[in-house]
Amino acid sequence: MQAALIAATCFFTVNAFAAETYVRLKDIARIEGDRDNALIGYGLVVGLAGSGDSRRSKSTIRSISNTLREFGLIVADDDINSRNVAAVMVTSEVGSFSERGDRIDVAVSAIGDARSLIGGTLLLTPLEAIDGKTYAVAQGQISVGGYKFEQFGNTEQKNHPTVGIVPKGGTIERENTGYLVNKNGKVGIVLREADFGTAINIADAISTLGYQAEAIHSGKVEVSLPATNRNAVVRAIASMESLNVLASQKALIIVNERTGTIVSGGDVQVNSLTIAHGNLELSIRTQYSVSQPQDVIIGRHIEGNNSKTVVVPDTNISVKDDNAKVAHFSQTTTIFTLVSELRRLGLSTRDIIVILQAADKAGAINGKLILQ
Repeated sequence: MQAALIAATCFFTVNAFAAETYVRLKDIARIEGDRDNALIGYGLVVGLAGSGDSRRSKSTIRSISNTLREFGLIVADDDINSRNVAAVMVTSEVGSFSERGDRIDVAVSAIGDARSLIGGTLLLTPLEAIDGKTYAVAQGQISVGGYKFEQFGNTEQKNHPTVGIVPKGGTIERENTGYLVNKNGKVGIVLREADFGTAINIADAISTLGYQAEAIHSGKVEVSLPATNRNAVVRAIASMESLNVLASQKALIIVNERTGTIVSGGDVQVNSLTIAHGNLELSIRTQYSVSQPQDVIIGRHIEGNNSKTVVVPDTNISVKDDNAKVAHFSQTTTIFTLVSELRRLGLSTRDIIVILQAADKAGAINGKLILQ
């Protein structure tokens, strides 16, 4: 049984530490009408070496029959008995201002009981958006970053062989034209990470170009342009995207409890605190012994003798408590230093995650702890 104790000292800072640096506007924001749209489709993967769907997947059998019917072959469902085909869902994203003929990557995921998609070929699959219109078609060889082999009940598997991609396997068939000027007649700039200070800095930087810019809220800036013809708007957007803007970076610590991963900026600061960690081992053993009465003759009963044989438990309790490992940190401690010191003390990643959570509840971390 392990115990962890965190005690924070008497002073804490209130304002979270955040660094500021100059970055290009296009790296922290996007144009309001420039966005990706998700596509999805249902298709078949053929050419599998016996690792496709079984006959239990009725939808796959029906899909094979319907596909063959398109080529003039009438085959009953009961006559189809092949594990070289797998039903899959095909997903992708199409960006704004994409034109017909542009190529995109597509992801392929098995939906039946196929064991692997290695070596398969995706048949021509239409991809639709949320509006029900077909924006792209996909086809090609599947690239799978894993494998699965089975022989005599033994299985060897790496990654997920039932998911793969078709690099540049999708072809755009319908333009996805976004908009540059919103309904207010202005160019909207949307921040990828909402921040009031960064929004104001963006508006001030754009104003130096001679455009009227206004921060609507922490995540959006609207710009009024003197000319609204498309060529002038495109040139204005290109000028704004190349601006270097002073951006505030939030102090974040990302903790994934499932994988035991901790990701943090090296300059995230921690207030003064003391951490004590010790191990307590408790062992309880019980042994049973037999107690025999004295002057007992086996096989002969003596009147008036109340002696009898009893089982006596003998319990032994031992406690082992290691000396607690204590680490002291000054006010200028960073998360990097904190984690490194805890590692030096022999703490596991799981223990460090628990300590970070306790420190965050105590208000000792000058940043935002995000648990995944």
